[in-house]
Amino acid sequence: MVLVVPVGNVLSNFNKPRFVYTGLCCPLVAGKKYDLSFYINSADIPFQQLAFYFTEKEPMLSTVNSLLKTPSLIITDKNFDAEYKTWQHVKCEYLATGSERFCTITNLGLPPVEYEMRNAMNKSGDVLYFIDEIILKPQQPLPVCPKYDENIKTMFDYNFRHTDNIPVFKELPVNKPTLKLKADTIIISDLLFDINKATLKPGIKNILDSLVTQLTTKKFLKLEISGHTDNTGDEKKNQLLSEARATAIKEYLVNKMPQASEKISSSGKGQSFPVAENTTAAGRQKNRRVEIVINYFTIIQ
Repeated sequence: MVLVVPVGNVLSNFNKPRFVYTGLCCPLVAGKKYDLSFYINSADIPFQQLAFYFTEKEPMLSTVNSLLKTPSLIITDKNFDAEYKTWQHVKCEYLATGSERFCTITNLGLPPVEYEMRNAMNKSGDVLYFIDEIILKPQQPLPVCPKYDENIKTMFDYNFRHTDNIPVFKELPVNKPTLKLKADTIIISDLLFDINKATLKPGIKNILDSLVTQLTTKKFLKLEISGHTDNTGDEKKNQLLSEARATAIKEYLVNKMPQASEKISSSGKGQSFPVAENTTAAGRQKNRRVEIVINYFTIIQ
């Protein structure tokens, strides 16, 4: 048995894509070189060219024109290395990209060839090449893939040969990445401030410098700074102090990241949003703070 490959038609208005293809026993390995060899017979018609496409997706009539654009290999008579009666032996090399699961043989993507009526090889006017003993193997030995036997069985069990648009292999599931909004919060204790002051001490600057370094690798949407106090003392003074401390941190960050100034905001919350009871010293300590909330998108595979 030989593989019959339609490579043209004697009718000038015939434009239906013609191709033959097979699944590979194993996906090709990126960066590895493979030897492709086979015998070809073009009957009484001079051999022109033949295209081989190695693709990740299985070619269907509905997708073949978009899938097969740039041939992986173009076979010419320069690839003939031996002759056996009316058969020519072809041998060439292919460097794998690592995504190939199918091999398609066709004249798609090649310059059109005009044939005469006498070149027709069947009632449909097809011009055919005949191929035998196709071998694609790595130049260096490679272990077989886990689905080697399963892939071979799938191909031989295929019950829709010569039927359009019925795939042999199910499409591999594709996990589309999704974006998720996340928020990280940094708490700056009032212990890093002088009492009732908004001056940034070295300890705060160290924290903010580290944050700036992290933000250079993270495209954040916005950064919100809010100052908080406990409920001791005058409420208005507490409000002003919380605003002043948040503003001081904002000005420091904007000075370090002027390109992100529109994403950085600050506000004073005073004593309105405690995170602990104000009845104990420890609780009041937790309430005297500055919160920095960084909002950003993360990609989930």
